[in-house]
Amino acid sequence: MTNAIMQLPDRGIQQVNGAIDHYNTLVLFMQHSLRDGLDYGKIQGCGDKPILFKPGAEKIATLFGLRESLERLEAIKDWTGNDFGEPFFNFEYKCTLKNREGHIVAECVGSCNSWEEKYRYRTAQRVCPQCGAAAIKRSQYEDRQTGDKGWYCHSKSGGCNAKFRSDDPQITSQQQGKVPNERIFDQVNTIDKMSQKRAFVGSVILAANASNFFAVEHSEIQTIDADWEPQEDIGNAAHLERVPGGGEAARDQGQLNRDRIQLIIGRTEHTLAQVKQMADGKTADQLNDEEMQSLIDQLLIDWGRKRHHVSVQIARNLLDEIRSEQPRITDNNLILRFAQRCSEALSEQVPTQRKAATTVGGVSID
Repeated sequence: MTNAIMQLPDRGIQQVNGAIDHYNTLVLFMQHSLRDGLDYGKIQGCGDKPILFKPGAEKIATLFGLRESLERLEAIKDWTGNDFGEPFFNFEYKCTLKNREGHIVAECVGSCNSWEEKYRYRTAQRVCPQCGAAAIKRSQYEDRQTGDKGWYCHSKSGGCNAKFRSDDPQITSQQQGKVPNERIFDQVNTIDKMSQKRAFVGSVILAANASNFFAVEHSEIQTIDADWEPQEDIGNAAHLERVPGGGEAARDQGQLNRDRIQLIIGRTEHTLAQVKQMADGKTADQLNDEEMQSLIDQLLIDWGRKRHHVSVQIARNLLDEIRSEQPRITDNNLILRFAQRCSEALSEQVPTQRKAATTVGGVSID
């Protein structure tokens, strides 16, 4: 497979690397910018795959310079219920996303209707006939005179503390639990906006190639997709390696090595001559990943020995511990954690000196 990729023409390699850069950009953005519970999150009954919320979709669209346009495809408004037996509202929109050049990159259709469970029904509670508060509760104690466990309007829930018999029809005749929503007219604008949101979020997922991370929100419907793939956790999403083309790999690797060396010696205060000596005379362009990591370890170990006064073996053990805990730790975080561990190790090595007791006439006054 590697040989087949390497034989691609330069234009093909550029296209592959463009897709890889797009993916890596998305991964980094999700890990560092999107917040769980605000931009995305899991919805009970919708499986383990997180749902991309509208705020998160808007951020991804801004990241990639996507502009949206919405087209209403259908709008059914049966206010009287003459056509469907009850008031019914359905909206369907198509969202089109264009890039900065004005080219269409994704389209998605979203719909919402008043027969979805969250709109068609509501949870009814018994209300007080006197004050109208939904604070009716059943008493757990018998009335001292009648022995009846009646109903009362709970004052701490906003009620008036009125009391009713257990068989009072004003209370027992009221429906409770899931009942038809007779105030569906208050939800018409919400249903309209929800269909627009679904179209927009779905188009962003398609445009950003983010379906591996997010499912498209379908309210409380149990099924998300008939064939959705297992989720790749956002926090553990791996970066992809670019395909080398011509001298591109050597130039990129050399510059990356130079940047890493500058970061390290900016903290350890080594000279470039010392770096070259530790690298056995090799330049940044000649160092591979394994050699680069060995060089960084040497610089940090030497820094730990001179600056933090820890032994070479302790410094090496600290680096091994940090890398085992965080295999993909950045160089900057590695420096910070190594310095912290060195300070902790030094404090453990230095014994606490006990101050001599102060005595007067042979008697301690401490």
